[in-house]
Amino acid sequence: MKKVVLKPKLILGLILCLALVLSGGLFGCSTMPGGAVDKSAEGKLFSNREAVCLKSDDASRPWQLKYALTEDTWNEGNLFVTVHERGDVDSMADISKWRPEYTAAIYVIIGDKCKLLKRLKSADGLSCFLKPVVIWASPTGEDRQQIIQITELIYGTGSYKEEHIFTTSSGKELAADLKLDEVELIPASESFKKNLAKGEGVWKGVDSTFTDDGLFFDFDIWKEGDANCCPSAGQIKGAYKLERKPGGKLRIIMDKFKREPIRDSNSS
Repeated sequence: MKKVVLKPKLILGLILCLALVLSGGLFGCSTMPGGAVDKSAEGKLFSNREAVCLKSDDASRPWQLKYALTEDTWNEGNLFVTVHERGDVDSMADISKWRPEYTAAIYVIIGDKCKLLKRLKSADGLSCFLKPVVIWASPTGEDRQQIIQITELIYGTGSYKEEHIFTTSSGKELAADLKLDEVELIPASESFKKNLAKGEGVWKGVDSTFTDDGLFFDFDIWKEGDANCCPSAGQIKGAYKLERKPGGKLRIIMDKFKREPIRDSNSS
């Protein structure tokens, strides 16, 4: 089921209408003018339709809108963040045709146009993008900063996730001058390794959940002899902190954690 989450703003009326239609599949979409999927299009302007209805280089595999959301920026502009998918993502009956692709984009809305700030593409048939998240977080001793999280799930790796995290410039520039900076994330599993007991290891999948109330994580650890497959030693839950690095860039790093035993799935 397609999912679209948008704020009701007049300036976004065309995007809302078009996104809702396309989320259910719009006949003839592949024949309409479409936005570029290549990273070289970053910095260019596109119409609302082009941002929602991407041009495909393969008529048999049109891009379909999966997620779309908007969020205010510091300068009273609006971000428009999308995820599109194409390919047979529902069946693996013919493995030769099972090659789903995903692309994610971050735009800033300028009048009736969308300026592409960032374009991401998944590995062909090897990963997918989850629903994007846009939140506000406060670095230590500073005002809130806007954080955009796009999580890429890597298939066949025990839920390994790669995080693509950005922040928007927070000055008084016009929407047309808005820029993105990458935010470094040090996975909590890496920071926790110094706390492991002898014979314990860290499971490679970390769930990082970003909300306006905080930046949270959880992951599992295992005991030696479990073939790196089973979270038998416990579960680690905690919170990240957002901090400013020397030079001005932002970094997300483990702040605090709590170790809990693994629950028996058969227990009540």
